[in-house]
Amino acid sequence: MMKNNNASKFDPWQLQAEDFPFGGSPEEKLKFLVRYALLAPSSHNTQPWNFRLGQDEISLFIDPNRWLKVADADRRELYISAGCALENLLIAAEHYGYGHQVHYCPEPGNDNLAAVIKLTPRQGRRSPFREPGQFMAITERHTNHKIYKERPISQADLEFLQYGCNQDGVWLFITADAALKRRVDELIIRGDALLFANPAWREELGYWMGQGVFGASWLMSKMTQLAVTYVNLGQGVAKKDSELLMSAPALALLASEKDDRPSQIRAGQIFERVCLRAQGLGIRVQPMSQILEVPELKQELAGLIPVQELIPQHAFRLGYAEPEPEHTPRRPLEELLV
Repeated sequence: MMKNNNASKFDPWQLQAEDFPFGGSPEEKLKFLVRYALLAPSSHNTQPWNFRLGQDEISLFIDPNRWLKVADADRRELYISAGCALENLLIAAEHYGYGHQVHYCPEPGNDNLAAVIKLTPRQGRRSPFREPGQFMAITERHTNHKIYKERPISQADLEFLQYGCNQDGVWLFITADAALKRRVDELIIRGDALLFANPAWREELGYWMGQGVFGASWLMSKMTQLAVTYVNLGQGVAKKDSELLMSAPALALLASEKDDRPSQIRAGQIFERVCLRAQGLGIRVQPMSQILEVPELKQELAGLIPVQELIPQHAFRLGYAEPEPEHTPRRPLEELLV
């Protein structure tokens, strides 16, 4: 079905590939690439990124005003979110023929500068692990919070999801082992209990829900904020999260050899790569971050990784479900340019 050309000017999700300004200025072209970056997933949909455009480069910044200081005390999720946006940007750049070179965290002492991307028009080749389908999936991707169907993921699809995802010291593990899922489920139940018992964590989560980051109406967002902030919903949430995890035919974990910012950004890139491939296969994805937000549980999770001495960075479930009815809202491009 054709998308409305006028809608693409106002709704970030209605972006159309054929609208690329081939005859426009370098700045107009780079702005168009950033429109794909802003559609990336992020922790609690906070969209914690900003961009600065140069003549032939794009600088990707962390937005500290969108940092979840309680839930993400070590800023791991901030940089994973930035990595998701970076991967969308590179996929779009390759689609339009740009060569690129990424400099990760190029300014020591400037923690907010996540990456600088040097772009060369008409001199790029598509990376072997960035298939054309990934570009098409950017505007279709959803995080799916539903119960997944009792349908296994084929070995061929699991291998496709993992292709090109173990690189630069970051590893992707996907398992369908029921016993391992039960052990992770125990960690999730404990994680929910510990997090919801923390009033500061509930207040922070409630604040972002009250901002309407998940697309609910103003009234529903404010009601949810009050409920999350002032009522310990941990037991009910833990039961629901347990059902979500155990319904999924596969559990995935990203881990790295180093616990530094470039590794976290690269983990975000790989996560988004998997999300886009999964979208093309009709497979749904949802992060399960509560384990990694509790240091002692993160350490226990590390003990379940088949390769020793790796640091867990991101956990998520995979499976089949009916699609979410709507995309979550996105900040307008004008707010993101600095």
